[in-house]
Amino acid sequence: MADLNQAKLLSGSSLENGRAIVLTGSYQTLHVAVNSTTEWDVVTIFLSSNGNHQATISWGGVEFIVAVATHQIALAMDRWRINSGLEIQIKCSNPNNMNAYVMVDRYPAG
Repeated sequence: MADLNQAKLLSGSSLENGRAIVLTGSYQTLHVAVNSTTEWDVVTIFLSSNGNHQATISWGGVEFIVAVATHQIALAMDRWRINSGLEIQIKCSNPNNMNAYVMVDRYPAG
């Protein structure tokens, strides 16, 4: 069983952790998971918008759409576990009018 009290400190140069990322109309990478089966990245993504816009999130062959109302914050991914080098990408319906906030913790798999 994984010890969830033993999160690794990840380099700020490799992660966006909490910084606002302005979304565009083309897919952009939010995070690339650890390329391992002995560790997990636990990912949380919040979205904010200055209008009624949608974001499309893609990872591991799955796409889903998150709608965000004007001046609201939406929880798009809540502590999802990924590994094996999966890449999380995102684009929005109205470029430069949405922000993503990504938080990642890395834990040993168990």
